[in-house]
Amino acid sequence: MGESNLELFPFIIFIIFVFPMISILIGILGYYIFKNIYIAPILVAIVSVIATFTVFNTSFWFWATLYTLLSLMSALIVKLFTAKRLI
Repeated sequence: MGESNLELFPFIIFIIFVFPMISILIGILGYYIFKNIYIAPILVAIVSVIATFTVFNTSFWFWATLYTLLSLMSALIVKLFTAKRLI
């Protein structure tokens, strides 16, 4: 027998709410620490790929890509807001 929906509920909460928030925070903190918009998304991508093969299954690829893009977008937004204006 497969798992019931009640047993999958914690995973669904993590995938839809917790992991995106973590990847956005990593993108923001990664830019502040390294002053580079690519370090944090690469870290998120590596961790997501490892999680795909160890914790989840290959259907997690979509989410891994989404988390990487969220991290990149959040780092880019922070860079744009913290850039010094030359005007």
